[in-house]
Amino acid sequence: MMLLSAAFDPWRRLGVEPLRRSAIGAIAILMSLVAAGLLIQTHGGFLGALGRGMASGAGHGGLLFTGWLMAGHGAWLLGSVTTASVVVFVASVVSSFTPWGALLYLLSPFLLFFKGADPYAPESVGQRMRAGIRHMAVGLAAGAFLGIHLLISASLTLGYAVRVLGLGQYLAAVAYDVGANALTAEWLFRGALFAGWWQRLEFWPAASLSTALLMGRYLVDPALPQAVEVRAGAVFYVALLGLSACALRAWSGSLVPGYLATVAFFASYRMLAP
Repeated sequence: MMLLSAAFDPWRRLGVEPLRRSAIGAIAILMSLVAAGLLIQTHGGFLGALGRGMASGAGHGGLLFTGWLMAGHGAWLLGSVTTASVVVFVASVVSSFTPWGALLYLLSPFLLFFKGADPYAPESVGQRMRAGIRHMAVGLAAGAFLGIHLLISASLTLGYAVRVLGLGQYLAAVAYDVGANALTAEWLFRGALFAGWWQRLEFWPAASLSTALLMGRYLVDPALPQAVEVRAGAVFYVALLGLSACALRAWSGSLVPGYLATVAFFASYRMLAP
């Protein structure tokens, strides 16, 4: 009788293991696109912008699939992850040629955060995101504080100017942060990694491990300037941002406040000019 009364679940019928293999296959394809994009960027001449867009979009898509794979549950969300990865890839390629293409980035947060539930909280799978207005306001305030501190420190100690070189270029960069940079950071490093480790470890070890991996992700990013002082500043601020986002995740029970903190911080960072 229990079987007769249970709701039909197509994911259960398919089984989780085939879905895992599909996710691994998608990651392999995306990593191949990253390699092809880097090759085109290096040797493609006038197609360099296309290669850069391919590498960036495929890399972020790989992070989304990796987050889903490492979570160990949430099979019902694989369709949204796939769609979001395609959106991020297309947005990255199109925005390499026109800033208007960055508008496509705005679709991916809706698909992952604001459409459904938090797949990384086992006790709340299937429920709506629990972040309230207070949690989101604190997240925005925390990210804005770190961003303003960065602007003041960089302008006073390193001689950087605080200005927007072009409104379209700035908004395109912020859209990238909204739909790719901040999204994948929260999805993988605070979602799958921190949430998973926090179930087995104390808060500080779990937060420190996930933040250390996040710092590695930014330090290998070719878009980060190579100057020693810039990299040292990146380590300092990414560490503070990562730990703050983990604390917001633990306090609110949602990924959204940390995501908003990351968006607010990078919106300030985009105002720095050498």
